[in-house]
Amino acid sequence: MDELTKVDLLRERTGVGYKEAKEALDRAGGDVVQALIYIEEQRIKLDEDLQNKGQKILKQVKEIIKQGNIKKVKLKKDNKTIFQFPVNIGAIGIVGAMISPTFAFIAAMGTAAALANKYTLEIERPGGEVEIGEIQLTDGDEEG
Repeated sequence: MDELTKVDLLRERTGVGYKEAKEALDRAGGDVVQALIYIEEQRIKLDEDLQNKGQKILKQVKEIIKQGNIKKVKLKKDNKTIFQFPVNIGAIGIVGAMISPTFAFIAAMGTAAALANKYTLEIERPGGEVEIGEIQLTDGDEEG
């Protein structure tokens, strides 16, 4: 089987582009099965990384809401609001807030935030006071 046929086979089975398929095939020394395994391993690593980053965003939002006295939370990229929701802790309680579908959505938003830098959380407090904080996707001892 020639190299182009192998690359086409990898693309067909995995949905990756030509560049990714060629790189995987080169890493695997031309072995299609090893290239498939490599692509699969890379996807698993990416999925785990995105899930971890989503959980970090969720944890930050939970901590902000636990502090109380919050009217609205926005997830922003530059000046564009990606997602916003009102926070009414008095009505639903902090435990309910933590398990609500809104917070599940925020965890999913970690996928988008993990792929780009400069995302911020904008916290609006009663009276109009706004606090802006950059989302921390890494711990102090991690690279990334």
